[in-house]
Amino acid sequence: MGMKRQRNNICAWWAVAMGGCVLQSCVDNFLPESLDSFDKDAAFTQTMYRPVLGRDNVASDNFSAGNSTQPLTFTISRVVRHDGSEARELTDEFPVRVWKSPYLGTETSLEEIEAKRGYENRSLLQVRKHSGEVILWANARSSFVKCDPDSGYIFDIRAVNSGGWKEYTGFRLIPKRERDYEPTNIDELTGVITEDFVHPLSVQGMYKEGTSGFFGVMNEEDIKVYFRENLENTSKDNTLTFRFMTKDYEPISPRKFSKTDWTNLLHGFDMEMTDDYVRYKVAYPIPLNELPTRYTNKEGDKAHVVFAYDRLMRGTYRVRASMAFDFAIYKEGHWDIIFVFSGGNPEFRDNY
Repeated sequence: MGMKRQRNNICAWWAVAMGGCVLQSCVDNFLPESLDSFDKDAAFTQTMYRPVLGRDNVASDNFSAGNSTQPLTFTISRVVRHDGSEARELTDEFPVRVWKSPYLGTETSLEEIEAKRGYENRSLLQVRKHSGEVILWANARSSFVKCDPDSGYIFDIRAVNSGGWKEYTGFRLIPKRERDYEPTNIDELTGVITEDFVHPLSVQGMYKEGTSGFFGVMNEEDIKVYFRENLENTSKDNTLTFRFMTKDYEPISPRKFSKTDWTNLLHGFDMEMTDDYVRYKVAYPIPLNELPTRYTNKEGDKAHVVFAYDRLMRGTYRVRASMAFDFAIYKEGHWDIIFVFSGGNPEFRDNY
């Protein structure tokens, strides 16, 4: 009798245990998968966008994900003009030039650079899929895209993960008119250049002809820098040319700047030097990407060039003279940058 009761108890325990396992298995099968977290406080930190037309603009670090599980997926859900009408100029697709592999600044030929770039059909206003960065491509021009002083555009962005989603509304896009080069003196509303020249970034150790004292020291205001697009050059390769001129607009040979590192002056190729100019074949824009390289300033947003020479002063010590200039050019073509020593010609001779 005791043995039978014990056997029944064992059977009952086994049935309960097996039933529990089956039940747990069924429950596990019907439990939902673990969802991502979507932080209700995740937000864009920038709602007004004022990019300059005619260049690739990327607004980065403009979204704070908070405690949301990443990656989030971003899409532009609506784009309209400020008056509510459709904005097909920003939503239709155009062939835009993109990097297929990264630009490094170490490429050794135009062919190597161009092999890294290609064209893809994209809308001119985009948001990067997993970062939320807002992009306006260089194809956007004031000839068909509304810009300041117009009220511009309104757009919305949707952010999604498996834990939730949120619609961020009422972003403003008010582009500024394109500027083919920087630095420039331009009225942002009208696009009219108010002064036709700029000055170098810095001048060191340069003296005016026939002087050696304090009052002969040359400074940035003594040099005017002009950008000129050379429309007469019909070469198929884009070029950049540097010219130097006296106060009377007579050419100064680039060879006088004998301590210049001409080979590494900028990311250009097939240098041609004459007594009138020095010219490079280049790829535009300059710089090609906002990336610090040996050819740029430390921010990577401007090319950095230095023209230098040295000379003997008072027969006792040698002085290094230099002129530095930071610039960017966004429009393809044949460009000249002309340095005019309007405040007095530079002294290249020894002992003056």
